[in-house]
Amino acid sequence: MSHPSARNGNPAGLAWTRQVEVRLTAGLPLRPTGGLLGRVRQCAPSSAAALGLLFILHCTRTPVSRSRGRTLPAGSRTAVTVQGYEETGEASWYGGNGDGFSGKPTASGELFDPKSFTCAHRTLPMGTFLEVENLDNGLKIIVKVNDRGPFARGRILDLSKHSAMELGFLTSGVTQVRIATVDASGAPKTLDPDLDRQNPYTIQVAALAEKANVDRLSRELEQGSFGPVSLLDGVARDGRPVKRVRAGSYIQLSDAEQAADKLAKFFKDRGVEPFITRQR
Repeated sequence: MSHPSARNGNPAGLAWTRQVEVRLTAGLPLRPTGGLLGRVRQCAPSSAAALGLLFILHCTRTPVSRSRGRTLPAGSRTAVTVQGYEETGEASWYGGNGDGFSGKPTASGELFDPKSFTCAHRTLPMGTFLEVENLDNGLKIIVKVNDRGPFARGRILDLSKHSAMELGFLTSGVTQVRIATVDASGAPKTLDPDLDRQNPYTIQVAALAEKANVDRLSRELEQGSFGPVSLLDGVARDGRPVKRVRAGSYIQLSDAEQAADKLAKFFKDRGVEPFITRQR
């Protein structure tokens, strides 16, 4: 193993390397004698020199970094690599006392358990396993997607309370994370493209508690020809029951993105923030 400074071109480290070279190649003069022993003695100096050269090359070479996925381009938030799906952004958590989620059905049909390693994601298939890394402290865990959300601008993941505790951001409430698709053992895993056709994308326009507001928004979406309108029961952060108003059905993500942009322009300056999610 080389001195750390030798790999960086530090003079002290290079001097240390030269000392190792001298110690390995220098030796006392040997007088060869006949037979096998003599031949071994004749080869000893050159063997030591070769060994010393290999030692120096090994200890001073630049370490190779091994990464599971490619580095995301500057300004990029998502990437689909040969080894799976990756995304970076802000994560929050839910399942605290009084928020009304504990024991209620998630979008997958499972009952929400704040003590489980689960999460909510807007578009990834239900049952997908994710490795989540807290970029603020380097802690990592594996969780399973069993719910939809978060529907707050700038956030990509909603974790269970226990998951947030394991990642060390229970008190702060939010943190920056990197997520990547894996299998249950943590090995990288790609997404199945057939799942897009089985579970189309849709646009969640709003989550409203008042029936009159739900009816008004539904009529406006229908008149604006934004595709079929659907309502889904949900729970707000304060525990109130809400109706999630959704519009459209899209097999291709690109089509859903165009529809979301169209909706955002239609409701400009009215406090409506359309989000792409899945029908299930």
